[in-house]
Amino acid sequence: MTDDTEDSLWRWPLGTFRDALASDSPTPGGGSAAMVTATLGLGLVVMALRITANKAADRVFLDTLILSGERLMAELSAHAEADIAVFDAYMAALKLPKATEDEKVARRAVLQEATVAATEIPLNAAQTVLEAIDLAGQAATLATTQIVSDVGAGTATLRGAIEAVLYAVDVNLRGLDDARNRADYAGSRDRLLATAEQRAGGIARLVRDRLR
Repeated sequence: MTDDTEDSLWRWPLGTFRDALASDSPTPGGGSAAMVTATLGLGLVVMALRITANKAADRVFLDTLILSGERLMAELSAHAEADIAVFDAYMAALKLPKATEDEKVARRAVLQEATVAATEIPLNAAQTVLEAIDLAGQAATLATTQIVSDVGAGTATLRGAIEAVLYAVDVNLRGLDDARNRADYAGSRDRLLATAEQRAGGIARLVRDRLR
């Protein structure tokens, strides 16, 4: 479900990741922290599905949802590492030579390419989180009453993660030269957040109703 390469973020002890976030190193940063958080939120949802499936007379549909959850967890995990990689690429572009006019033009082009990537990657990550929220919506109706609170907790975590990762879009929009691209990306950002708020809010109401 996760990357097992030697330098993978997912091989770090949890305490190491926490301390790295609190250090003066620019990575891992907000985007990767948001995606790690999203995997934890989704993990709660998948746990609720597993426990419910273990008690079900017919678990075929629940097993299908669990497989979807595992796929989404793998995607969220990849987004966390992509966020670090794209920021490193941007920092490398900043260090390119700029002594001559040709070097300045080349550096500017690489910076724009890196900025576009740094804008698109959190948007893609947010889309995956939105899919995870949709899965939580299904889990909220199917999970047993004893475990549905964890679906609510997972959904709330996912809702926070999508807002958090979209701040990476906001900061990178300022560096885009193309006004049309800026407008398109900003529109996508707003739609993703509004949709997440609406769907997560509905799930929260459903979970609260089931717990009464």
